[in-house]
Amino acid sequence: MPRYLYRCTSCDKISTIFHLSDETVEECPECKMTDSLIKSLTSFTTAPAQKRPTRVGDTTEEFIQEARTDLHKQKKELKDNR
Repeated sequence: MPRYLYRCTSCDKISTIFHLSDETVEECPECKMTDSLIKSLTSFTTAPAQKRPTRVGDTTEEFIQEARTDLHKQKKELKDNR
């Protein structure tokens, strides 16, 4: 759910409020005044993906292993075709 920062013009508090983008917030969570919130600009953030940490060179190592396997298969096919 998106997070938005609002500043209240009545009590001057800044509040973080979670709501959908098409919803509107009317009441300040601190002072309960209505129509006093101004949405502040915030940056986009995402939660980190849950995956195993990759080491430097993992992709290269995987490519080398696959290429080595392919090379052995090709050599065997050439040898069998003679």
